Formats: sequence, structure tokens, C-alpha cells
Amino acid sequence: MAPRSCGPGRELMRILVTGAGGFLGQRLTRHLRAAGHEPVATTRNREMAASGDVHHLADALDAGAYGRLIAAQDIEAVVNLVAAGVDPSDRDIPRLVRANSSFPAELAVAAKAAGVRSFVHAGSSAEYAPAVRASGMREDDAPTRDKIYGATKAAGSLLLEATAREIGLRCAIVRLFNIFGPGEKSYRLFPSLVDRLSRGEEVALSAGTQMRDFLFVDDACRAILEVLVALDAQPGVGGTYNLASGKGLAVRDFALAIAAEMAADPHLLKFGQLPMRPDDLPYVVADTSRLDDLIGPAATTRLADAIAATLAETKRCEAP
Repeated sequence: MAPRSCGPGRELMRILVTGAGGFLGQRLTRHLRAAGHEPVATTRNREMAASGDVHHLADALDAGAYGRLIAAQDIEAVVNLVAAGVDPSDRDIPRLVRANSSFPAELAVAAKAAGVRSFVHAGSSAEYAPAVRASGMREDDAPTRDKIYGATKAAGSLLLEATAREIGLRCAIVRLFNIFGPGEKSYRLFPSLVDRLSRGEEVALSAGTQMRDFLFVDDACRAILEVLVALDAQPGVGGTYNLASGKGLAVRDFALAIAAEMAADPHLLKFGQLPMRPDDLPYVVADTSRLDDLIGPAATTRLADAIAATLAETKRCEAP
């Protein structure tokens, strides 16, 4: 396929986005299209595929089916967002092992055979063992060994990186921290707070002292595209990168910021009414030095602006 211009020194790419029916996948597909690229989105959600420009795959873990699609569509790059266990209630261990551990490498092999040049895989902050310092988790920190979701994701990242090196595929793993924005599942913190506060209801919360690394979803999408472009254009780029803001924020302060932007009564936030969960780590914040060196800071949207944009879009989507 002939190169297509995307501004000075850049080319358009036809990009496969797997797991495009999820929160990040839907947003990334829109972002890629707005940037002039050609996303080829896939989902196992038949309704979503029927209602939009999305390819339906009955088996989201069939690497061979993706390979055939890549060849048929002349796809040059892949962003893999397929994962299992993101929802804490999903603990089907065989599926987690297959989706998180073996599938990324299988997809990479199929993609390379079909002519793909660059491959970005979404990892997770859950891959890390609990932090032993307050200076940010680094890409070479020890992986978790006691949580099935994080362990299967870490195993998948390790196997994918080795596979990509073996087959000569340019590959980057971006470990996502606390991504938020329009379209999140209702069980997550932001939409659950908005739902209760908008009705003037009290919200039972833990003390909220946990430090997290929040990043607006649109900033995450921009960063993923920049990593993909760098992979395609710069020799030697690849490996693992923390995709986050690099700044810690207490969950309490995040909740208060949402309430302030909604003009909701902050006293509705009942901090301390719920106990801390045993698996709720006190500190999950990234060291983003490696990503910053490659593309610059991922976080370009002020927290208040990101919250306001999320609330405004959520309101528009809910309007009759």
C-alpha cells in the first residue's frame, strides 16, 4: 500500500485496534480517525459491530482470524487492547491466562506474518508488585506474584517482548495506570461518584488516602498514537513504558475535585465509612521518565479541565 501523508515527516497508517468495544478502545478509535489515520476496529460485541464501523469477531482470542483481517485490510500497525479480568468480578482463570498471557504473543506472530510493522500492547500498573518506595514505579520493578490479573498481564508482557524480539517486530508495551474519562464502566470510581452526587445522595467511601496516578483518557489516546508513530519512525524504539501522569493524587482529592466541578455538596462524600480493602495498595504511582524521554509528558490536560470535559460529554450522552 502506498504511503499516505499525515503532515510534514509523518504518514497515515491503517491501524488494527483490538478490543475496540471497551472504554479505551472506543475512545482510541475515534482519536485515530480524528488524527487522519484509518483505524480498523474489532469487537466481539455483535450489537456494536452492527451499529458502527467495527468488525465483529466471535472469538476475540483467535489470532489467526486477526491475521487474515490484517492481510485483507493491508494493516500496518496494531494496538492490542484485548484483556480479561479488568472487571474485578471476572476471575475465570483459564480465560485470564489465555487472554492476558498467551494471546498477545500469538497476535504478534500473526501480525508480523501478515505484514504489520509496529505493535503496541496495553499493559497495566497491576503488573507491578507493591511499591517499596514513594518515588514512582519503574518499568524494571519486580512483577506481582500474588494477584491473578496482574500476574497474567505481567506474564503476557514478558512473553510478548521476547516474541517480538525473536520475530523482528517493533513492539512497545504501555502500562496503563488510572485512566478516566467519558465511557467508563459504571462500577468505576468516576461514574459511580457522578451517579450518586447528581442525585444528592451520600457516597460511602474509604478514607481515600490511597495515592493513585490519574490520566485523562484523551491524553492516553494521544500518547498511544505518539508511541506508535515513534515505533514506526525511529530505529531502536520499543520495550515497556509507563503510560501515566507521573504524579500521585489521593483518591480523596480526586473525589473532591469531581464534587467541586459538579457543584455538589462535598459533605456527601463520606470518607472513612468503608474499610480499606486488603488488596487496596497505598501507593500506585508511575515513574514516567522513559515515556517522557520518548514523546514528552503524556498528561497535557489539567485535571479540572479533564473532569469538566468528562462531565459535559456524559451529560450530552445521557440527554434524550
